[in-house]
Amino acid sequence: MYQFLSTLVTYFTYTFLGVTIPVLITYLLYPAVTTDIGYFRRKSKIERNIQQCLRNNITIVDRYEELVEQQGTKNFLYYNGQEFTYSHVNKVANRLTNYLVEKKEVKLRDVVCMFMYNKPDFVWTWLAIVKCGATAALVNVHIRGKSLVHCIRVSESKIIICNTDDVELLEALKEIKPELDELGIKIFVVGTVYKPLPQDFVDLTKLSRDSLESNNVAARRGVNIHQDSCSYFYTSGTTGLPKASIYSHRRMVAASKSLLYYDLAPDDIFYICLPLYHAAAFTLGLMNVINTGGAAVIRKKFSVREFWNDVRRYRITVIEYIGETARYLVQAPRDDQDGIYPHGSIKLAVGNGLPADIWREFKERFNIRRVGEFYGATDGNCMLVNLDGKEGTVGRYTPLQEKLIDRLQIIECDRETAEPRRGSDGLCIPCPKGKAGLLATKVSERFPFDAYVGDRKITEKKMIRDVLRKGDCYANTGDLMLIDFDGYVYFKDRLGNTFRWKGENVATTEVELALLENAQVESANVYGVKVEGKDGRAGMAALKIQNNETLDCPGMYRHITERLPSYACPKFIRVKEAMEVTGTFKLRKVNLMKEGFDPRHISEPLYYMNEKDKTYSILDEDSFNGIWSGTIRL
Repeated sequence: MYQFLSTLVTYFTYTFLGVTIPVLITYLLYPAVTTDIGYFRRKSKIERNIQQCLRNNITIVDRYEELVEQQGTKNFLYYNGQEFTYSHVNKVANRLTNYLVEKKEVKLRDVVCMFMYNKPDFVWTWLAIVKCGATAALVNVHIRGKSLVHCIRVSESKIIICNTDDVELLEALKEIKPELDELGIKIFVVGTVYKPLPQDFVDLTKLSRDSLESNNVAARRGVNIHQDSCSYFYTSGTTGLPKASIYSHRRMVAASKSLLYYDLAPDDIFYICLPLYHAAAFTLGLMNVINTGGAAVIRKKFSVREFWNDVRRYRITVIEYIGETARYLVQAPRDDQDGIYPHGSIKLAVGNGLPADIWREFKERFNIRRVGEFYGATDGNCMLVNLDGKEGTVGRYTPLQEKLIDRLQIIECDRETAEPRRGSDGLCIPCPKGKAGLLATKVSERFPFDAYVGDRKITEKKMIRDVLRKGDCYANTGDLMLIDFDGYVYFKDRLGNTFRWKGENVATTEVELALLENAQVESANVYGVKVEGKDGRAGMAALKIQNNETLDCPGMYRHITERLPSYACPKFIRVKEAMEVTGTFKLRKVNLMKEGFDPRHISEPLYYMNEKDKTYSILDEDSFNGIWSGTIRL
């Protein structure tokens, strides 16, 4: 018996050591092995799923109709205490589709603009448009005037759809009605009409009430999943006004499976309180819910006060954040109920821009099992995901991933223009590990880049050619990134002509154009500045005033707020006698960004946006300290 036990112990010891020692050596020599195993295991499963859809031309709408057949009575949407099943949403969408197709208002490959807040109306309107075989252009609800006309015009849409009960949106469309009439664009509204509509606004819900509720598969039969667009999302335009970025059906299908990296499941309930006109909430939220057959709780706008109440009320398991919303939640007063939920815990918080200084508190205080920080761009072709929870990182790009996938490079650049620097051979200069540089993502048949709507030159401007070798092509993300010696990837800053504030990308050129419409302004240079306790950068404008007059502060406030959404309005103004320019006469921004808005170090006149008094007020040391401490809100 002793001999038998001794032999057994010896056998298992050697077997254990035979397996463990090689594994241990592998880990010591290549610490990223566990990350790579988890990443490639999930990636291969997701890729197989995507390829199956592409081979069979299965779009996200096909997937939705499949779910209606399988689980039509399951709740799909929750909104303000109301519940909507998969079947109900499908019937409403089908009525809209069948009316639009029957009346020849929309046909295959048309474009329809949506100007809508987060509501169930948004979801079934989007489904209806795509069921027509058309493209839904999702317009930011905060833009007005010329920017709004521009977004509608570049989409080449002949129809725009709006909510009936959002008066400010109806008013915004009413203001530009003459321009829309010139373009031949009809305005439809959806929802319950409580008040008389403006003249020529058409009640689509009423007109479609008697239309068929069955699927109209024939309407979209000609859709090509690889080539046809599904939606347009608008990005900040480096040349002035927003650009419409194309999301093909192929890309939408791929995006709908991205949260499989985090094991999103059919029993998960996703909280969508970020705007659905943004790609992040739309693709990570709504599309992933449809892909998995889960449910979504929709809130019109993000609210710190109601956020955790909603989580408990609806037993939400997945929340989405941007850096600003996470910070708002952390800065809220502590409560005995923090992190306590009837369903146990939050399974996943997914988003981008979570600041490293609040990462741990956000996760632990609110009882979040996993933080899924990611990196991606509406007009990009690359997504990075943080799978191992390393604080402050957007993912890991290991040597093995670099070898097998080879889809991105960090290259040296001019931080003022976001343009790459090149060596004597004409190629770009790769940054060594640990050095920040411009992120460039490979464009190829394997990694396609969906273009912008309109002139091909707009898309070409995004491309960087001859990066590592002659003839290759990469997309310029405009983002400053760093890969450390362990392969972890860090987002450092936005470069060039855009910055981020309040979760929105702001194009400096668009703000400059708005400022130059003011008769007082001779020259304008807009850039972003850091503010204590705030994520992103606040807009600041250096202005040269005609004849060196005194700035008309109330007039400037009125001028800029009438033309730009609040997040794009300059929070600070610096009046200069002369503007610094480069050798090619471009306005210099980097030094101005470094100098910030501190009146102790700047002798020129400074002003801050005073929302309370609706003017720009003098920025002195007291008001500077108030802004820095948070007593004066921006």
